[in-house]
Amino acid sequence: MHEARGSFNGYFRSPQGNKDQFTLRQADEQSDEEFVARVLAFSKLLAEKGWSEWYAEEGQTGGEGVARNGNLFEVESIKLAAGGEHPRWVVKGGNFLKYGVTCWPETLEAAGIASKLDPLKENQPSESWLAHYTERQNEEGRWVPDKVVRLERAED
Repeated sequence: MHEARGSFNGYFRSPQGNKDQFTLRQADEQSDEEFVARVLAFSKLLAEKGWSEWYAEEGQTGGEGVARNGNLFEVESIKLAAGGEHPRWVVKGGNFLKYGVTCWPETLEAAGIASKLDPLKENQPSESWLAHYTERQNEEGRWVPDKVVRLERAED
């Protein structure tokens, strides 16, 4: 199975108050516009069934400043972390040299480097790259890296 061209990960509060995560993957034959419409329809269906969007800070109801985006670090290496139906990669660098930050194949493809990576080794870039990542709050309320959402060449 190959990776989807696009995916949506969303956290929602269930009617019982639980934090639930949903992932939708774009079908091969689905256009970007159809996929966005599907995500919006899914979110609307969840709302009709009693789910609401999850915001990390209590009392937040949406708007700017809620998501922890805009973080970045310089890439030291990229390594395949898991195989199977949904392989993921780990990008290491900055404060994340030990465990790294999850990176999905579609992010590597968008950066134009997926085909250049060897899944059997820890790949070290020949150029300087920056990894942009998002954060989420874990069960203890601490902010932790969630996933790399974009890779770009660093300007000299």
